[in-house]
Amino acid sequence: MAGKCPFCGHQHMAAKQVEYLYRLSDRFMMVTGVPCLECEFCGEQYFEAAVLKRIEADFHAIQNTGKKPLKTIQVPVEAYANL
Repeated sequence: MAGKCPFCGHQHMAAKQVEYLYRLSDRFMMVTGVPCLECEFCGEQYFEAAVLKRIEADFHAIQNTGKKPLKTIQVPVEAYANL
């Protein structure tokens, strides 16, 4: 996706590796080192379909076939109204 940002129209996109949060219902998976193009002006990120499909397949392997993730973390959850 060379060229301009479809979101803001800025002309400069940079290849980066970022963290990506995959979510399905109430389950999450954080993936590090995900390749994308990022707009240098607005920060909008664009991922190739093959990259997202690979993340989705890994999520399902972890959830359904017992594949072990690299690491597991606990995340506290709080409702804003309770703060």
